[in-house]
Amino acid sequence: MNKIIITYTEAGLAIAKTIEASFDAEIFYKDKNIDKVLEKEWSSIETIIFISATGIAVRKIAHLIKDKYTDPAVLVIDDKAKHVISLLSGHIGGANELAIAIAKKIGAEPVITTASDNRGLEALDIYLRDNDFVYNSREALTIIMGAIVNNKKIYLKADEFNFKYDKFTNDRSEADYAIIQDESYDGNYEKNTLYIIKKKYNMGIGLRRGTDFAVLEKAFQEILKEMDINSKAIKRFGSIDIKKDEEALLELCKKYDRELIFYTADELNEVDVSEKSDFVKKITGAYSVSEAAAKLLGGKIILSKKIIDSITFSITEEI
Repeated sequence: MNKIIITYTEAGLAIAKTIEASFDAEIFYKDKNIDKVLEKEWSSIETIIFISATGIAVRKIAHLIKDKYTDPAVLVIDDKAKHVISLLSGHIGGANELAIAIAKKIGAEPVITTASDNRGLEALDIYLRDNDFVYNSREALTIIMGAIVNNKKIYLKADEFNFKYDKFTNDRSEADYAIIQDESYDGNYEKNTLYIIKKKYNMGIGLRRGTDFAVLEKAFQEILKEMDINSKAIKRFGSIDIKKDEEALLELCKKYDRELIFYTADELNEVDVSEKSDFVKKITGAYSVSEAAAKLLGGKIILSKKIIDSITFSITEEI
């Protein structure tokens, strides 16, 4: 249940069916159980479209709203199909983009109220998401987005950041706000400063069956500290497919919210590595797991192999 449409009139149902055909949504028409559906599925629903009065939509969702980072996109359409309102989660949730797309589909007027959009400014949170950046805190992001909307000067120190804004300066003394790119292990965060972290490091991991998660995480942090890499800068993890049910590895990826890609022994054996191991080949079928997986994930090798507590790590950097 990714997208749902809630409506209460026959005219609304006709609009819902038009939208359903293009946007793969499930329709709830005069459904008496909709309150229970919303409460149960709120955290997993991607988009909610009300074809109703705005007041109805607000009353239905008010007690469920948490924050713009986790709430679904919520749109409201009147049952004459005159307006499509982006009501909630306009940027991160994608409500603004969807409102425009649906409005075009049904011949309506999109209603967008977010400050950056109405000023013709690029949305910083969307830019960061779409360009593999994360940041030090939501509070800092909100402060800097406010500074952008209010046309304040912002000190910028970043090599891979191409966000369009006319009031960036390279003179720290000129600005009360700052955006600084920093992938180092320990960040020294200053007030009114957004620290952006590029997800550009890929990590291959080889480990023994039954490795304890605490042991893996401790070794993971040790490697990051040694290489001076922030954990948020890790883009993907990789390993061999015979480890796809390894609990410690799965838990690591879940905790740090990163993709985990598995490769077959044949795929790993096709990679040119710095050192082949007959022992690893005997156990796994591959001459190398961590280094080969890291290289397959992409980027330039910056750590060929490091073993800590029988766990092998390799790291590449995407440049």
